[in-house]
Amino acid sequence: MSVLRPLSGTGADAVFLACFAAFFTLPFVCYLGLAKTGAVKLPTSKRGGAGRRLLGPLLIGYYYWLLGPLNQLVGRTQLRPNQVTVASLGVALLTAVAIATGHFSLASTLLIAGATLDIVDGQLARSTGLSTASGAFLDSTLDRIADGVIFGGCVVYYSGTWMMFVSLLALMMSFTVSYARSRGEGLGVLGAEGLMQRADRIAVLGIALAFSAFFGHRTEGFVPHPFYGLTAGALCLIAALNTATAIARIRWTMRRLAEASPPAELQPPSLEEQVEPLRRAVAGGTTLFGEEV
Repeated sequence: MSVLRPLSGTGADAVFLACFAAFFTLPFVCYLGLAKTGAVKLPTSKRGGAGRRLLGPLLIGYYYWLLGPLNQLVGRTQLRPNQVTVASLGVALLTAVAIATGHFSLASTLLIAGATLDIVDGQLARSTGLSTASGAFLDSTLDRIADGVIFGGCVVYYSGTWMMFVSLLALMMSFTVSYARSRGEGLGVLGAEGLMQRADRIAVLGIALAFSAFFGHRTEGFVPHPFYGLTAGALCLIAALNTATAIARIRWTMRRLAEASPPAELQPPSLEEQVEPLRRAVAGGTTLFGEEV
């Protein structure tokens, strides 16, 4: 029995990985053929400050093409975009639990499912004419919560190891990347400089989670709490690229703001600057404009 149990475990890992790879690889081959014949059009590459991504337009276009039938199916239902958005958060919570408890293969499936719903809600909103500012706000806000709980699951799983700090860095920098963009847009600077966008983080982590059990059980055995080096490496990559993206986005935004702002000597004095002489005069009992205060 002690021999059969590991064999059944490694066999299950192999079956899952084969299904996972086939699900994405076979349609991708078809997509490449369609792209080569011109039957599908690839998204154009974006320049600096316009949303460059670690994943190229080929992979992005492929996934949107793959979701085409699902988008059509959802469009025929009575589902509202906000309902799909909330459902994506629910899946993210399940993903966090799966990661925290060490069920990485399940977590990879849930992570990709949640990211898929996050795409579907936007497609549904556009196709049904239900795009609203409140819906966009809800989607962005719940995305931040989803990122927090997913990387929080990594923090819990790697608690007590150096990888816990890497997971925390990945979490913190993912928030910084998103906040830098939203704050910049609030100041009138549009753009998404940096390679590591949210979709890239999900793709890297999802693939690593899917392959971790297969390789981890062969290198570490069926121990109670495997380290899963593949996922650890992916988190290191995400943390590093998140940090680089945050720095690039901050620099990009500050340059655009500096270019848009006139020199200080040409700017009219602020209300605070106009009131300050009066405040000093009142405090010191001096004269203001020749009159005793």
